[in-house]
Amino acid sequence: MSRRILVTGAAGLIGRELLPVLRACGGEVVALGRSAADLPGYIRCDLSDQEATRSAIEKLRPDTVVHLAGGARPNRHELYRDNVLATVHLLDAAATLETPPWCIVFGSAAEYGDSSSAPLSESSPLNPVTEYGRVKVAQTTLAEWISGARGVPLTVLRPFNLVSSRLPSSTALGNLRQQLLAANGDVRQVRCGRLDIVRDYVPLANVAEVVRRLLERPAPGRVLNVCSGVGIEVGEILAALARRLGVELRITTDAALAKMPAAPCVVGDPAALRETVGLRIAPTPEGLAEILLGSSFDQERKSPNKISS
Repeated sequence: MSRRILVTGAAGLIGRELLPVLRACGGEVVALGRSAADLPGYIRCDLSDQEATRSAIEKLRPDTVVHLAGGARPNRHELYRDNVLATVHLLDAAATLETPPWCIVFGSAAEYGDSSSAPLSESSPLNPVTEYGRVKVAQTTLAEWISGARGVPLTVLRPFNLVSSRLPSSTALGNLRQQLLAANGDVRQVRCGRLDIVRDYVPLANVAEVVRRLLERPAPGRVLNVCSGVGIEVGEILAALARRLGVELRITTDAALAKMPAAPCVVGDPAALRETVGLRIAPTPEGLAEILLGSSFDQERKSPNKISS
């Protein structure tokens, strides 16, 4: 494993899952992010600041960078700043080192858009249907250009829909989870958008395992989908959540959510991932529901307001 690994966006959803996995492997792991965070050895640096980024990379001189910084913001300018500009500054700074570090940059399945006709391979056309998807295309395209032009080893990971008990309510599954756990009784009202949308869901722990395996067997020059190849409807997961909680659902369509742009079906081809890291991801609605509820499930069962079925 690399001697010094820098993880950007370390305080985010993936970063907090990944850091303990990497540290358990014995390498030196440095966590970096823009905002304050309660993480050991954490360094604050805004990657949209070119000079601050260059200074941090020059000081840390990492052997490998796992670039998670970015995220989705409602403001278009902030979206580009946090994803595109930050990535350009990071790779430009990496290129100035005598031996540039291998950079693992996280893109997104949102870069592909709709895959109704077939599972998406890494060579599938990039036709994003959301602003976030278009931003991630710009991010990974520029990362690949800088890699080729300036000699920075690069691997791009495109994770599909993440599943964790820590998903924010701004995500579809996070929103459903929050509504179900905020209610009491054996019948629960849920307001949501379309439930027929099909996605390729990936447990967050699997994403961390992909990175761990990559660090053991580096694969620079590759783009890899982090996916299962299994398409599951949102409604199937909602039904599984209800079964696990032992409650009945009353579903109301939220017109605003239903009108939000979203590809009807996004399912990846996991062949390259399996070949490269040897990991097979096999999600089921019940398994995903268990991950989403996490420790909240035990609390729910013990709640005095819960009516047993």
